[in-house]
Amino acid sequence: MNLKLYSFTREISQDRFDYSCIRNLIEHLTKKGYKIKWENLDGNDKFRYKNDCDVVIDQGSICIFEFENETFKVWDCGDMPSLTLKMSKSKNFIGAAIGQYNKKLWDDNVKDLNLRKEINKGVHFESFWQFGVSNFDSVKEYRQSKILNNKLLWRGSLYENCPTKNEYMGRQYISMLNERINNKFQFGSFPVDFNSYIRESIEHKLVLCSGVGGGYSCGDYCFRDSEMYGLGIPTLRPKYAIETYIPLIPDYHYISIDPEFDEKFKYKNHSDIANKIIKKYNEVISDNDYLDFISNNARQWYIDMLSYPNVVNNIIQSLKL
Repeated sequence: MNLKLYSFTREISQDRFDYSCIRNLIEHLTKKGYKIKWENLDGNDKFRYKNDCDVVIDQGSICIFEFENETFKVWDCGDMPSLTLKMSKSKNFIGAAIGQYNKKLWDDNVKDLNLRKEINKGVHFESFWQFGVSNFDSVKEYRQSKILNNKLLWRGSLYENCPTKNEYMGRQYISMLNERINNKFQFGSFPVDFNSYIRESIEHKLVLCSGVGGGYSCGDYCFRDSEMYGLGIPTLRPKYAIETYIPLIPDYHYISIDPEFDEKFKYKNHSDIANKIIKKYNEVISDNDYLDFISNNARQWYIDMLSYPNVVNNIIQSLKL
């Protein structure tokens, strides 16, 4: 079967996830009998996909799989699946796998029940290809040799200079944590280079993870999540508003608190979220057996979801290719 594959990561560096993933995906689809014509594009090309639709592809986190009869499916692992929402209006759109899958978003926007069944949970990726596979053993050995820092670690931007951005509005509770448990909180509110961020993270017993307030507004699952899962570092975070192809189970894969969402899945009460995180942190930080339980389960999720060849098989299966 002929299959035209549009990807949008031509300019990405060779160590990034996208570079290796797309090439392995093509290899696996070829072995399944597909004859692939690869359109190796880039998000900066501003390519316009015209197939009973006219959508400018201005990001790299999407792939389009077009069949001989012009029907097509989409793998979308962007923060917000806005491009797939637009393409879903095409009469030739027949399905998608969404890395940041929010059920209500798709229930509200796709009313054809048969088509709705073909829009499913997908794979979201990590920053660097097989990062957790390559680095887990050395990180585990290092952490076992150290007395780890008990402070809850946050490392990431809070976008305080951009008060209208989703990212700022979704992370206000983190500033509140710094005010309320300063002596128990390692507050890194500015970006550092990737290696420094990893070196800092492996020193701590517990890392705070956060999206930016839910699946409607922007990404709920963050690269930080996959990186910590891959390295076996336990995490604490608000319960996901999104679903992944292999489910992430609260208080099994990650330590969870229940946030309150508004109708668009943005966090509703940041003060309450901060208080819940403080309470949960105090409950678990000295329970090494529980932290190991979370760490081991998260690591297994990473292996099942993102290690090669599982990750490519999961993408293919989620798209029913």
